[in-house]
Amino acid sequence: MPETPYEREVGYALRYRDRRFCEGTGATTDQAEREALRALLRTCGPVDGPWLDAPAGAGRMSNELPGPVVQLDRDATMLVAAGPQHARACGSAHALPFADGVFAGALCHRLLQHIPTPVERIDILRELARVCRGPIVVSFFDARSLQHVRRVVRRWFGKKRSGRSAVSRAAFLAECRAAGLEPTAVRALRRFVAEQTLVLCRRAT
Repeated sequence: MPETPYEREVGYALRYRDRRFCEGTGATTDQAEREALRALLRTCGPVDGPWLDAPAGAGRMSNELPGPVVQLDRDATMLVAAGPQHARACGSAHALPFADGVFAGALCHRLLQHIPTPVERIDILRELARVCRGPIVVSFFDARSLQHVRRVVRRWFGKKRSGRSAVSRAAFLAECRAAGLEPTAVRALRRFVAEQTLVLCRRAT
């Protein structure tokens, strides 16, 4: 299935890096997401080798990963905004440009809520499983949350769709298993309140 063209206005990457998670409720969300990721990573134990951050965006979460990081994003301006601290590659999570099992771990954060169908999400999860031999942390939007209900109600009153997709926790865990991953831990920012939820997986044996 072809990807939706990725087009952003000039200057978007720098504004995203410098403002999106640095001001107001964005800063609170940033702190909660980092704490959730750290909590999951603590359960992994030592992981030796490079990590993949895909998509890395402007690199906000890369430094939370416990090893050398390769940042991947399909928007080259995002990678430029992330700076030169980590290795970088421009490409798509739908077809990762890496060999099988090359990474010790992977993070896929704030992508899957933009992917509208289970088939596409499973394809991305399967790609992560292909290139990674260790823990994989992925995030999704939980439909059983107050935040999602508010989003649905606003659409009833004419608010434009946000382009984000939410699914139940059970449905998303089933998608992980369909991609060859076994979920081992789940960490919600605020269960039944906030949509954002992180899942730690390993390749199924």
